[in-house]
Amino acid sequence: MDWHPWGAAAFAEARRRDVPVFVSIGYAACHWCHVMARESFADPVLAATLNQRFVAIKVDREEHPDVDDTYMAATQAMTGQGGWPMSVFTLPDARVFHAGTYFPPRRVGQVPSFAEVLDAVHQAWTERRSEVETSAGKIAESLGAQRRQQAGLATTVHALDDGAPIDGADTDPARIDPSRIESAELDGLVDDALRVLGDQEDPVHGGFGSAPKFPPSPLLGFLLEESVWDPGSAAAGLALRTLETLGRSALFDQVEGGFARYATDLAWALPHFEKMLYDNAQLIGHYARLSRHPAVDEVSRGRAERQARLSMDWLTERMLLPDSGLLASSLDADTVDTSGQHSEGATYLFSDDELNEAAGAAGLGEEQAQQLVALNRGVPADEQSITQGAPLHISAQTPRTLHFDAPLTGAQTQLMEQVAPELRRRRRLRDQPARDEKVVAAWNAQAITSMATAAALWDDSALLAQAEALAERLWQIHVTSEPGEDPAAESAALHQAGGVRVQRISYAGVPAAELGGLADHAHLAVACFQLSSAGADAEWVRRGAAVLGQILRSFVIREGGEIQLLESSDAEGLLTAAQQGPLLATPLDGPEPSSVAALAQALQMAEALELLGAEDLRPGMILQHVKLASAKAPTVIGASMLVARRAGRQSPAFRFLAGTAADLAQVRRAGALHGVPVEPVAAETVQPEAGLKLSVCLNAVGAMVCLPPVGSLDQALAALRG
Repeated sequence: MDWHPWGAAAFAEARRRDVPVFVSIGYAACHWCHVMARESFADPVLAATLNQRFVAIKVDREEHPDVDDTYMAATQAMTGQGGWPMSVFTLPDARVFHAGTYFPPRRVGQVPSFAEVLDAVHQAWTERRSEVETSAGKIAESLGAQRRQQAGLATTVHALDDGAPIDGADTDPARIDPSRIESAELDGLVDDALRVLGDQEDPVHGGFGSAPKFPPSPLLGFLLEESVWDPGSAAAGLALRTLETLGRSALFDQVEGGFARYATDLAWALPHFEKMLYDNAQLIGHYARLSRHPAVDEVSRGRAERQARLSMDWLTERMLLPDSGLLASSLDADTVDTSGQHSEGATYLFSDDELNEAAGAAGLGEEQAQQLVALNRGVPADEQSITQGAPLHISAQTPRTLHFDAPLTGAQTQLMEQVAPELRRRRRLRDQPARDEKVVAAWNAQAITSMATAAALWDDSALLAQAEALAERLWQIHVTSEPGEDPAAESAALHQAGGVRVQRISYAGVPAAELGGLADHAHLAVACFQLSSAGADAEWVRRGAAVLGQILRSFVIREGGEIQLLESSDAEGLLTAAQQGPLLATPLDGPEPSSVAALAQALQMAEALELLGAEDLRPGMILQHVKLASAKAPTVIGASMLVARRAGRQSPAFRFLAGTAADLAQVRRAGALHGVPVEPVAAETVQPEAGLKLSVCLNAVGAMVCLPPVGSLDQALAALRG
């Protein structure tokens, strides 16, 4: 295959040759991407056909999420479904006219073979060119309209009574402050969301919706924090049931830590075995917070801390790259099994006999070994039988997942911990999944945020140092500083530090040329602020402010009262052509928080730290979609609801004025648990004999108001609860 990288040169070549473009979009850990590559792209006849009739472009969706997002919208609109590999055919100007996902090498029922697809597309291009171009134009217009509509949900001020946008003539400033969604308003919105989520929850297995089931990571962050503030809320049950179930399921690697991307069944017993950094970056933080949750018993807290620490160990041992000191993107699902065949999950499965042998080698007695085997309710990697309800034939020699259908007792947990090192040893003798050593800035930043949060929760200085070292490497490799300042800006804190640009991708410590998108910049800003709050150097506040200032200059368009957020710069204009307009950021979460929510969180933390000027963007200005979606689609706005709640509490911060080191650790723990930043602490305020003096500072109408100091953390939290 003569693959071209994404870029203007490939489309220029298509214009020169007067041929359409074939864009194949996938990612390193994608099982069906590998299947199609072996079946079709490695076929000499099909490869020759593609090279002759098309310009073929290979796109890593993780490297170019904007390309993936644009063409996925087109694929879903044209076929009613999406997935990877994505197979898209475009005009030489990047507009789509045909799309699909995986195509088999031979026709299967109504699904055409890849060769048939290539023939049909070529025939349409050569014989019905005008129809193809007309169709591409209509698709581009539709994509642009859809994108503008979704993006506008975040920034158009809405009335709460009917959900209709409010124009300038109807806006009552006394009734609506577009810079904030007030706490009283949010109470009703949160109640609506929790009611809908309760209806959608799987009450047996946790999570929401049907199989395949993905961990709802952005939503869990909101539910956890909501339940910390109100342990009696329905949010507590929704969060704790899902996290408890995930933690004992096969989705969680009970041997080495880390979570798989999704499960093919309702019970989370059969994962799709690839492990993604963005999932684990979020879930590690959630389990760390669960380990200090006020509504959780001591045994469950210890279990949650073990799951978080085991996953962090997995990050260090399996994902940390020696050449850059940063975290790799993913581990593949496929490895070679004992028969020499490529198989999903072959590295991770153990038969009952293998479990028994490992337990004996680890020093467990026969009765204990049998008890451990009996606890396992895992299943074979037979997706078709499990999803279709066919009988499973399991013998003592059948490899299957490690999955527990009830929480382990303390004694049972000890058995698992005793045998886990032996299982790890045996597993490492097997073929290991491939690692995608591409470094993604946004995902590393999310991992840093969770590590810093966990360090504050556990008062773990070594973990904080590890998080700061990872952040320093990310800054050195992925951030380019531009000295100078924006003389037109009113907010010195955000705009005097000079510009910085974040590169999304690096390989072997060398950044790729493409500028990172809104998500990369926003998540890095959040990570910087969280590091400082957890006790790292106050320089991270300045760095976070510099990144946020760059976002406001490069990704935010404010004209005539209208706000538009750009997902990426699209410097070559290809995606602008593909959807007849700029690539606007949409506010709905996927497996990761939306870039809009990430920016809102960075703004909210900056607001809490007194970094925003009077004319700067405020979090509430880009969270208006919470009003519309809380009762309609709460599963896709969890990250936004989290930030809206924090902003609705007037973006509080803790100001530590005096106290012991233990007092400061307690304040940092409470801040990490409740989502309240701790302002940088002067060394002289920490004294061995000092009594605690703690102030709560609130952002009231753009001005910070600090309440009188109190002598206990409980008093400070009571003041926040109002």
